Amino acid sequence: MNKLTDNKRAFLFQGVGADYRELLGLLEEGQLHALKDYCYTVNKEIGIDLLGYLFHSQHIECDRMFYDWITIYTCDYLVYQQYVNSGIKPAIMAGYSMGLITAMACGKSISFAEGLRMLQTIYEYPKGFAIPCSMGVIVGKTYNEVHDLIARGTSEHDVYMASENNDTCLVVSGIKDSVDQVLRLAEQEGAIKASTINAPYAFHSPYAAEGIDRFVHLVEEISICDGDIPILSVFSQTAIQSASDLKNELIKNMTSPMNWNASILTLGQWGIESFVEVSLEDSLTKISRLINLDAEFLTYKKFMRLKMPSK
Repeated sequence: MNKLTDNKRAFLFQGVGADYRELLGLLEEGQLHALKDYCYTVNKEIGIDLLGYLFHSQHIECDRMFYDWITIYTCDYLVYQQYVNSGIKPAIMAGYSMGLITAMACGKSISFAEGLRMLQTIYEYPKGFAIPCSMGVIVGKTYNEVHDLIARGTSEHDVYMASENNDTCLVVSGIKDSVDQVLRLAEQEGAIKASTINAPYAFHSPYAAEGIDRFVHLVEEISICDGDIPILSVFSQTAIQSASDLKNELIKNMTSPMNWNASILTLGQWGIESFVEVSLEDSLTKISRLINLDAEFLTYKKFMRLKMPSK
């Protein structure tokens, strides 16, 4: 483990879209006990039975997408604590989409409970928008190629580029029927993958501004402090840490397109030698490794293997 605790590293926090229920076996017994304790906090703060969903889901009728959002946030918060308790600490952090909120909670600029309230408000505020929206990911096409697909396949301003994950992995966001059309075109023209993302709204596009006043009010209302650890903006590729900058970043995170590709490149230019994914999955590692081929990447699965004593 000594090698893991010596170099300059960035912690990467994933967004929403995953289902962690089959991954809970990665957690140690102590973490599972802690997870159950946090489930009680979740129930108290936002009134959902996360404990029942994770361990007795067959008996629960619920909004599974939202419960998955809260599961990711809660489990990643625990994974962060496990890393830090093992001596693996970040020099800087970066949050992919809603991962910004997890990074802020781990960096102590907001409390765990305040992060729950943010996610609940983000999930609820766009529901009043009458036109169905969605998001999709295209792999195997460049930025210019996807831009061309959008121009040829949709009406103007129906679909926007939401994230440049790397040179050949792009996220689109907008009106659902138009997003579906762009994904079909991408598939027909040889994309390796073209699929919808498990998100019901067009985040990282102007459509996410509909009803955003409710979220803006919450951001102004809760106590946001300067962070203990700087966070890289995935929009400006600058390090932010002050409460005012973090508040602005939260609002920007709803409607602005991300550039994850440029963010990983910037961290490498700043001397980051390794990237640690704060997640039970490895989705960020997969897209980021293609950006910086020289860096070391640590996933939670790899961390647990290295942590176990050799037999």
